[in-house]
Amino acid sequence: MKTNRKTGLDLVRAFAILFVICVHFFLKTEFYSTSLLGKNMYLQVSMRMSFLICVPLFIILTGYLQIEKTPTKSYFKKIIPILVVYLIYSIIAILVREYYFKENNSALEWFAMILSFKADSYSWYVNMYIGLFLLSPYINILYKNINTRKQKIILIAILFFITGVPDFLNHKLRGILFFPDFWVTIYPITYYLIGCYIREYQIKLNKVWGLIALFTVILFETFIEVHYAMGGIFKGMSGYYSSLLIAIHSLIFFLIFYDMNIKVNFISKAITLVSLLSLDIYLASNITDRFVYEYVLKNLFDTQQQIIYYFIPITLTTFSLAFTLSFLRHKLIRLR
Repeated sequence: MKTNRKTGLDLVRAFAILFVICVHFFLKTEFYSTSLLGKNMYLQVSMRMSFLICVPLFIILTGYLQIEKTPTKSYFKKIIPILVVYLIYSIIAILVREYYFKENNSALEWFAMILSFKADSYSWYVNMYIGLFLLSPYINILYKNINTRKQKIILIAILFFITGVPDFLNHKLRGILFFPDFWVTIYPITYYLIGCYIREYQIKLNKVWGLIALFTVILFETFIEVHYAMGGIFKGMSGYYSSLLIAIHSLIFFLIFYDMNIKVNFISKAITLVSLLSLDIYLASNITDRFVYEYVLKNLFDTQQQIIYYFIPITLTTFSLAFTLSFLRHKLIRLR
């Protein structure tokens, strides 16, 4: 049976969850404590920067898909399955931490960790998403009551300035110039409105020029990190999710892939399944990462330069395990 589901959007979400798995490789190994010297480490920097757009892609997708949502009872009830998924993986994470990794905490302490989004350490995203979900219908009202396209562009440009510019420039201009950074933490709204804008105006990007721009941005990010490291460790001078440069990187990537139509049936079905399970995989990967990287650090790791050669099997293993756990949850506990 044919559906109107857009495979391009599923493709973006599938990329985003794969990028989550991949960027955590650098967190779980010794990348951040290894000097950035030599071509091997330069390559690792470019890989890390390539994958950092994972969360921005998820939020742009949210804006794209949620733009028509209104503040109704039926809408707000849709937060319940998300909270249940979070609770399931928090309980699994607690059981693993208690009985396999021998973390001794009282029942009250574990309960507090669930409430503070610390039982599953990757669940900070759920913490953020709850607020964005609740605000989305009202952001939509604001957006739709802006009269002209020009005014919408100005609003997004202002958000870029107050959320993106400080994270990108303040580290580099310390002692010379300082951009007000109080509003940096509302960057999810910036990405959300970018998604709304793309949905409304169906922005198109030439794929060839888009790929050229994408690789140019990644090379620029890599140059910045290597330059400012000056032979030392990674400093994050390109910024993090809120950075203007990361926002541009994310926007280019989204525009390249969001309107693609994959016509090979089995491929589109696989991409759609990964997309549907993306939140599960995100949360489950915290659990699978614990097992995989414990083994990696004990049995495979020698140096950061050496472990990169195992990048594909390591990330593929943790993704496969997380996908399997997610698929089992999907089959055993139906929520939607």
